[in-house]
Amino acid sequence: MKSISYFVFTVLIITLLACSSSEKDKERENTNSAIENKVTDFSGDYVTEGYYKREEGYDWTVVRIFKNEQGELVSEISSRSDLKRPTCSWKTNLSIENERTLSTSFMDKIIHFELEEDSLFIKGENTEAGEILYFFCSGGGSLENSYVKLNEPLDTTQISNFTFEQKHELQGVSFDIKATEQNPYTTLSIETDGLEVDTDPIFHKIDGGYIESEIEDLNSDGWPEILIFFNSYGLEMKASLIGYSVNNGKSMSRISMPEMSAEASVGFQGQDDFAIVETTLIQRFPVFKLEDGNWVPSGKTRQIQYKLRNGETSREFYEADIIEY
Repeated sequence: MKSISYFVFTVLIITLLACSSSEKDKERENTNSAIENKVTDFSGDYVTEGYYKREEGYDWTVVRIFKNEQGELVSEISSRSDLKRPTCSWKTNLSIENERTLSTSFMDKIIHFELEEDSLFIKGENTEAGEILYFFCSGGGSLENSYVKLNEPLDTTQISNFTFEQKHELQGVSFDIKATEQNPYTTLSIETDGLEVDTDPIFHKIDGGYIESEIEDLNSDGWPEILIFFNSYGLEMKASLIGYSVNNGKSMSRISMPEMSAEASVGFQGQDDFAIVETTLIQRFPVFKLEDGNWVPSGKTRQIQYKLRNGETSREFYEADIIEY
């Protein structure tokens, strides 16, 4: 009889715990649902003051918040791009912090999107996080700002779907370079016209931004090479490139870029850039030296000169000369 009573008591306790857990789950779901319902108020377009003086040539930035096809909350930020390259750009997924705050992270730093009535404030969780917001803008600008919600459709005539767009043409072949910089990755597309065989666009997902591109016949074979330069996000801002070489006007193939040699890399701490000078690819960077365990500028600049040649499987760059001044 005691064993039966104990069994009944055990079942009763389990049932009560299950009910309690179920009630807590329902309460949690209701709370999340309530928050999500209020978060829908975030959806919309938020602009800086310059938007209202856009016809006078003022620069402006828009923060567009919406749900994508997967139901994720997304922020797309872009500045005016019809007169020059956009001052600021960033695309990121957002998480619900509370009823009036969304958040995201970059380089392990938390960024808040706070809504107060019709005003949106973007700010870092702390001073270090606030400094991160400079990475998404040029010319010393920052995304840390206040933005006003639009009550009418956004005028999109002054903004582009791309943060970078440039066209080149040489020796009968043209290249249309487009990129959408969305930290921490950038989507890059290369479309060609004038090739006999390869006509499909090429796409890359690159770890970085700040795109630049140049065209030149680097090996003097009568057909062009297209080079796209970009920098990694972060303090070092290390430069990289993607290059293609045209093969007799029929197709194009990827150019191989070697790792920096031991001699050239001494004192290298990033902050480099690429450029084409006549038929030579140039890489320049400040040289650093170790002092008390820390890298400090030496005051010198190193320049590596690369030339293009035919490799075993494709064309490749090689170090032709190293100059320091």
